[in-house]
Amino acid sequence: MNRKLSFVLALLFLFTLDTLAQQELGDFNQERLQVNKVGMMVLGGWALANFGTNGVLLSNPSSNEQGHFYRMNIFWNVVNLGLAIPGLRHSLITDPSTLNLAETVGEYHQMGKVLLMNAGLDVAYITGGFLMKEMVKNREGKRDILRGYGRSLILQGGFLLAFDIILYSVLQSKSNQLTDILNHVQLSPNSVGLVWRF
Repeated sequence: MNRKLSFVLALLFLFTLDTLAQQELGDFNQERLQVNKVGMMVLGGWALANFGTNGVLLSNPSSNEQGHFYRMNIFWNVVNLGLAIPGLRHSLITDPSTLNLAETVGEYHQMGKVLLMNAGLDVAYITGGFLMKEMVKNREGKRDILRGYGRSLILQGGFLLAFDIILYSVLQSKSNQLTDILNHVQLSPNSVGLVWRF
């Protein structure tokens, strides 16, 4: 009788530990998806604000350069909105409790890599904007378009650089939480186990 009771208690204990680990993972995913949702709302809001503001200003630009600046801002934000909508959709429809540990780690690291890669591209956009403004010296006939597009690249690249760095930093602030979850998992060549330290 004692063996049966000990076995049942051991199973109950293991089930409780597994439930606690799943709860931690679900909480982590909920926070991670919330960060992503807010980020995509900011990016989408920036895009919509650019459409509205630059659309109104484009109807009566003060110069050709200004017209090119407004137009490029609108074009640029078609891409921003195209990225924000699927990202927001993913954050809204994903049930955080359905993601297993491998999916969680994969999504977390993938998002970090994407943000770092984007930050590098943002620096390239800003640099390209300054180069376009510099090219005016040798291409006076294209002065308005080069200056307008260059200013737009600097503005949009600057916003995206700040956005990517802030979003990356917020996600990285959650890394200790993920590390704690991973510390509960013990891997060996033949098995996977759950470790709970008190």
